[in-house]
Amino acid sequence: MKARLRFNKMGSMMYIGHLDLMRYFQKLFRRCGLDVSYSKGFNPHQIMSFASPLGLGLTSIGEYLDLSLESFDYNGFDSEKSGKASYTADEWIDIINANSNGLVNVTGFRIMPDDIKPSMSLLSAATYRVEFEQTDIPGQIYDFFNENDELIYTKETKKSKKDIDLKANIPVIETSYELFAREMSSCAVFDYEYEKQYINDDMGCLYIMCTAGSALNIKPEMLIDAFCTQKGLGNIHYNIMRMDMYTYQNKYISMSVK
Repeated sequence: MKARLRFNKMGSMMYIGHLDLMRYFQKLFRRCGLDVSYSKGFNPHQIMSFASPLGLGLTSIGEYLDLSLESFDYNGFDSEKSGKASYTADEWIDIINANSNGLVNVTGFRIMPDDIKPSMSLLSAATYRVEFEQTDIPGQIYDFFNENDELIYTKETKKSKKDIDLKANIPVIETSYELFAREMSSCAVFDYEYEKQYINDDMGCLYIMCTAGSALNIKPEMLIDAFCTQKGLGNIHYNIMRMDMYTYQNKYISMSVK
């Protein structure tokens, strides 16, 4: 069976890279006795994939992990439980979190249809909260975004350069979470009650939805960099938290929504 887990990644875990995070979950699932499916062959490994790797230095309350399971039965090292204990999805959330470090916590666990595509192939957009040291910067970036008909950003890689219109790939931007939620409600199905548990609508924050996926992945840093370049500013200090990820089906739909 296939399952999708939503989890958060907070505190010092922001400095743990994608491969180390994958190893963390592999050990965590073995420790708690989750009956994960393994690949066949000489070097079996747990069958799992992430919707989108999170960059170093970013926290998140909306990460997604796709997992193949053999069953909901306990499959750990406790001989008294092995082959006898079976748990519900909500119970497995508690068991996994009890074995975690308190900085990575599973907040959703649901069984998916067998023919569901991997979340990484469904990903269309992601939302972010950017907190700035200078409380006037979000308003300036918001005005900068809205007063331009297009915002061309040159994305450079080791092999090529690509011009991207940020204006066309940022469907929602606001300086208040409540205003952001109001805009989101017209174009997306999202988990407002869940997000409000983690978000303090403080001054000095920018809320933004960006195009995401394997074909094109827009990051908030691109808009901030374009703003600083045009305004001739040096480095400005900010922290980014990813709030959620979305697929697109006539409108944006959070991957957490059933």
